[in-house]
Amino acid sequence: MAVQVFVPRWMDRSDSNAQNANARALLSRFMDPRAHWTAVYAVGPADPVRRNRIETMRIPGSRFWELQLARAYQSKFDAVFYPGPHWGDRAGLTIRRLLRKRTKVIATLEGIIASPDSIRKVSQYVGHPVFSQPNTEQAVPRIRWMYERADHIIAVSPFLARVATFLYGEKVSWLPLGLEGNIFHGNGRQEPVRCRVAGCGTVKSSKNPQMFLSLAARFKEADFAWFGDGEKRQALIEQARQKGLENLQFPGAVQPVALADELRRSSIFVLPSHSEGVPKVTQEAAACGLPIVVQGFFEAPTVVHERNGLVAWSDEELSNHVGTLIHDSPARMKMGQQGAEMAKEWNWDRVAPQWEDLVIRLAAA
Repeated sequence: MAVQVFVPRWMDRSDSNAQNANARALLSRFMDPRAHWTAVYAVGPADPVRRNRIETMRIPGSRFWELQLARAYQSKFDAVFYPGPHWGDRAGLTIRRLLRKRTKVIATLEGIIASPDSIRKVSQYVGHPVFSQPNTEQAVPRIRWMYERADHIIAVSPFLARVATFLYGEKVSWLPLGLEGNIFHGNGRQEPVRCRVAGCGTVKSSKNPQMFLSLAARFKEADFAWFGDGEKRQALIEQARQKGLENLQFPGAVQPVALADELRRSSIFVLPSHSEGVPKVTQEAAACGLPIVVQGFFEAPTVVHERNGLVAWSDEELSNHVGTLIHDSPARMKMGQQGAEMAKEWNWDRVAPQWEDLVIRLAAA
């Protein structure tokens, strides 16, 4: 008999949350008859999920949605995969335990959210500064509770697996995240005449998009564009105008297909944030043939220093790396080609079956 697995993640096609997007990508490819999958949605599940016959439970977007999510946890399941950080997730798992419903809990770790004391200890353990995801203080107790009580944790990088083992014990494995290879690829890539540096992400302080102001001011011989929307976008546009930075743009949010086109028309991809898990956008940019410049604090496994990009350990070093690639076209072309070759292994079609098999084995054990 197939194991029954509950995935309390939103399958709505319009939901842009990174973790929910990962869950949709996985479930849209899960086909193993050893398991039956159930997830949730608010308005309407994405077509790939619907076509794959994943069962979905509707939870309307009212103010009581977390209560309804906790109730959804109480259906007959053998395992919970991919629990979220919300109050409703903790309540749902707590009620199951109080009712003595035997359930395997398989959590994922896609970034570091921890107290200042834990961050200090992790930094000492790994030998370099580590940063928690900002503005998550209220969620820290719930997240620690979830990981401590999980039967297994799947981290999305070797570095995060080390951190999870240090914090939560020997119940950790790791698997990579994937990308949509039919969208993000190097086919038709065009190197612009004038070097173009791209960035992408929510325009908020934690992503450090303000660094593009200093980069554009320092390297007037290149163009800079940050794709994404957020609370800081208008302020940064105004600052760029006041500084006379005609080589810097903040075009706003774009859909994946349009983003892939923009990446294929760029020269370098830069992610200046200090706290990430495995930033999918660096995988997507590499797949489109761009060399990547990234901070090293989160040890992104998809950026290998001097192979498909350059890894920095400070804002100053990151700025210097950007200058190196702006002025060395052969180096950035070579790194971009190597990144595109590496990205062939990151396609969700290759990665999803690995997740499916591991989760089924853990759920059925």
